[in-house]
Amino acid sequence: MKRYILITLLFFGLFADASEPKPDELLMKAERLMLVNPKESFRLAEKAYKNKNLDHKDKLQSLFILTNTSNLLQKPLDVIQYGNEALRIADNGDDAITKIKILGILGNTYQFLKLNEKTRIYLDQAELLLSSPKIPDSLNLVKGNIFYLKGMNYFYGLDSDIALSYFNKAINQYINSKNPLAEINIKMAYLNRGFALIQQKQFVQASESLELAGVNPDESSRPYPPQFVDLQETFIELGKAKILSAEGKPELSNEMLFEILRKRKDQPARDDIENEVYEILAENFLQLKDTERHDYYEKLFMKNVDAGNREAAALVNQLISRESSRYESEKESISQKYILLIAISSIFFGLVIIFLLFKTFKTEQKRRLLKKKVSENI
Repeated sequence: MKRYILITLLFFGLFADASEPKPDELLMKAERLMLVNPKESFRLAEKAYKNKNLDHKDKLQSLFILTNTSNLLQKPLDVIQYGNEALRIADNGDDAITKIKILGILGNTYQFLKLNEKTRIYLDQAELLLSSPKIPDSLNLVKGNIFYLKGMNYFYGLDSDIALSYFNKAINQYINSKNPLAEINIKMAYLNRGFALIQQKQFVQASESLELAGVNPDESSRPYPPQFVDLQETFIELGKAKILSAEGKPELSNEMLFEILRKRKDQPARDDIENEVYEILAENFLQLKDTERHDYYEKLFMKNVDAGNREAAALVNQLISRESSRYESEKESISQKYILLIAISSIFFGLVIIFLLFKTFKTEQKRRLLKKKVSENI
């Protein structure tokens, strides 16, 4: 399942750890608006980024905001553009925390594009940096986010054993975190731990984990993001329906699945919900030996999967095209610099040669003059 919007919640307020005030007013305002108005936050950060007088810290901050808001606005190609630019200027010392966050966002984005190996490369780098001396033990939220994303990566790869170990690591970090955002992220970790347990057919433990994933807005120390509660409850119901199906109770499972579709009738379709519903419905009707409805929902499922794959492939092709254009632009820039260097070198060595010729000419003149004087004295 592709929980792109849910995963983006992990990076809400990632710069809340920074304690120093930002010197640039645009960046300060952009940071405050990241959650409430990511589009305006992006615009302000982009304006700041174009300022040629930005120092290293502010440039990295602007790139982080551009990366994070692109993530929230679901613009994966922009996430990759700004995120990789941020990584190019970030170091492993003072920038280590920001680098970890950006690696996490990039890993999540490559996961959305179904580039699992690329995802793992970025998340492995982030996990390696977590052991850096620059990373304080108190940074539980960031650590939990990276462990959660690694769990999701292994979950997509159907390696539920490793996925479970990372979900448990994430949950432990969120429990120890004093950041209110951990209250949201731990619910997501419990939810996906439940789905990983379903993969392993550990239905009792899976049900317990799904119960822990439930949300109660009255118990939260801060308001939940828009639509989070509804989506979380939908995924929990989906997990319960999946368990009922696996336990050989297709009728009860179908009741829950049709209720999910009814509630989502007027909402934008999400392939991580509708596709899962259609797949389970197809399996349930196969159990009930209703081949007509099995075929109907299986075709819906395959149609949506095919559309999702084509969408991901189109984005990957655009990414390749962007990277090729950037490579050609950099190559042209390097060529121009090389030509300029040759021209400067030619001028420099030309002047040296002229100087040496002039010096040789003057020396020869002196030699001839001296020879003439010697001849006159004989």
